[in-house]
Amino acid sequence: MLPFSATASTQIRHLLQSLNESNSDAVFHELSQYTGYDIEGSILLLQTCFDHLNIYGKDVNNMQLEPVIASIFKVISNKPNFSTVFCESLGSAPTSDDFLEALSNTLQLSALEKIGIGLALLDSDNLEVRMCGKNFCMSQLGELCSSSHLTADSVEQIQSILMFLNQSEGLSRHVDSIMQLLSLVQLKDDSEFLLAPLLSDELRKDNFLRELDVSIVGRENDFDAVLAEVEKEMSLADMMTELGYGCTVNVSECKEMLSLFLPLTEGIIAKILGTVACTRAGLEDSQSAFLTFCSALGNSTLSDLPFLNSWNTDVLLDSIKQLAPEINWINVFENLDHEGFYVPNEPAFSFLMSVYRSTCQDPFPLHAIYGFVWKNAEGQLSFLKHAVSAPPETYVDAVNGHKFQPGHVNHAWLCLDLLEVLCQLAERGHASSVQSILEYPLKHCPEILLLGMAHTTYDLLQYEVLSSVFPVVLKNASGSGIVLYLWHVNPNIVLRGFIDSLDGDPEIMSRILDLCQELKFLSPILDMAPSSFGVRLAALASRKELLDLEKWLGTNLSTYKDTFFEECLKFLKEVKYGAQDDPANRLHQSGTLWNIYAETSSTFLKALQAHTGLISSSQLSEEIEKLHVTFMHANSRVKPGGGTDSSTSDGYADDIETEANSYFHQMFSGQLAIDAMIQMLARFKESSEKRNLKCGQRRRKCKVGAGYE
Repeated sequence: MLPFSATASTQIRHLLQSLNESNSDAVFHELSQYTGYDIEGSILLLQTCFDHLNIYGKDVNNMQLEPVIASIFKVISNKPNFSTVFCESLGSAPTSDDFLEALSNTLQLSALEKIGIGLALLDSDNLEVRMCGKNFCMSQLGELCSSSHLTADSVEQIQSILMFLNQSEGLSRHVDSIMQLLSLVQLKDDSEFLLAPLLSDELRKDNFLRELDVSIVGRENDFDAVLAEVEKEMSLADMMTELGYGCTVNVSECKEMLSLFLPLTEGIIAKILGTVACTRAGLEDSQSAFLTFCSALGNSTLSDLPFLNSWNTDVLLDSIKQLAPEINWINVFENLDHEGFYVPNEPAFSFLMSVYRSTCQDPFPLHAIYGFVWKNAEGQLSFLKHAVSAPPETYVDAVNGHKFQPGHVNHAWLCLDLLEVLCQLAERGHASSVQSILEYPLKHCPEILLLGMAHTTYDLLQYEVLSSVFPVVLKNASGSGIVLYLWHVNPNIVLRGFIDSLDGDPEIMSRILDLCQELKFLSPILDMAPSSFGVRLAALASRKELLDLEKWLGTNLSTYKDTFFEECLKFLKEVKYGAQDDPANRLHQSGTLWNIYAETSSTFLKALQAHTGLISSSQLSEEIEKLHVTFMHANSRVKPGGGTDSSTSDGYADDIETEANSYFHQMFSGQLAIDAMIQMLARFKESSEKRNLKCGQRRRKCKVGAGYE
């Protein structure tokens, strides 16, 4: 989750607790903004809303809670990543039909929206949750079609459901699934349930069925032919498993068994390879079953069948080549996306690669593995898991495909298509499986992984890699080259890395400024950065004479007015009050950083007062006046009678005394070089600002006093 999760969760809960009839629209608007914080923001928002609903859902005094949360849910349901957000938001909470029904009623969901949440659960990593989602969809469709005859209203509702799914970016991929579920619904009179007439002309013209040939339902002969084909493809692989390793005892017996299922298509062979890969060892002794099978075929010459404990792959491949010499082996591997395919271990993966090496001289068809998300996503993940960790001599593809060129050696993680498909799988509910795959590159080649992720457009995985790797790169003295490459590829990822690194380590701001100056992108970073980050970076840059702070503040105040004005006020309050209110405040963990920020407060005050005419909020105007008085009182503590307060020795204000002493202490403790101290005194001596002049005078007196001591 995002580093700001605790703060954001607190803010969301505060907004929900403050909800009433008069501010419901404003609260809804503020909460909706969290959906803009990538996928993590949406998950955090929905999670907190659900938790709050469980606690306060029965609060009769808060009638606005359920409508607001329902509106937020509908905003999120229109997002392309809704399935992932919804599944992650539920967490480990028990999911059942009763729970989904209660949730639907609370959120005031329509029939089509109920089906939508059921379909969203089909992307869950949890099998029980997926089954619950499917059953919930079936129950909703069953209620819709429960009458003995489809009424005009029910037909219209089904059309609405189909249109809703088609128009929803996050659920449109489930159209085929819902069509299959509809075909399973049984009417009371067992009449034929035709899907095509339910579609409007508009949807039919748009090829809404995605090439699904529904006409096959009403054509018995064609249906039987397709069913026979499916059964044949399934039964060959199943039969080999039942008969065991004896199927490959020799080419003659293997061909005789395979010839029962001619012609051998690429799809059939792909299923055979998948079965052999999964059962390379460990099958029960099926020798008697195989001998019985051979006897049934009239072959009694194998009475002394040798004991086999694995498949003879050479025999299998020779038999296939003889029975199907024109087979396209690239197409075979393109058909690995089938139900039941799974690569359980490294030997199984090595077997598949050895098959490709022995049957095809062309480069491995990367597009078949990396080019898209499989229907059998678990099978694809199992293949990828072993592909990325296999030694080069095993993985025949040397990653010749689409890759970036940062100057590193050839490596599987240089393949952008691999990263793209992993990102898509993570977004579709397989985040935990993808994270386990990334453990190896995060440990052994984190920079390469980060450089590759910079090219992707998927936030979930990109952010996880960025938060793990970027802080280390930033602290590394030789990391500037990587940061520069990232800047040219994806400036936003650099800015995000800076901001997140600062949250974890306030001292890193000086390093960030040095990098921005070294790589010559200080100005663009300041233009892109959120105000909270920008004002701090600008303040630090101004003390190193890299920026005219007053001019920069004026430009931003003129452009962003109230928003930027308010952020500057927050910064000044942190500088002035933060150490008192929160000793652990990040600004005060570093004395040096605190002093630098404090030195810029007068410039901030001056700029804010000069631009009060641009802001529309009277409250902000009042706050800056109060803050100005507070700073003036602290700097020039005037007596009631008009004289200067003599409580501070030599007439210096407490803050000047404290600041001077802090620099003096830093010099003697070795934290501040003597040359730097001399330069600072010279700068203050030439300063036109009275406070700086006094501070310099006080420090010179301290030095003289220390000399006598």
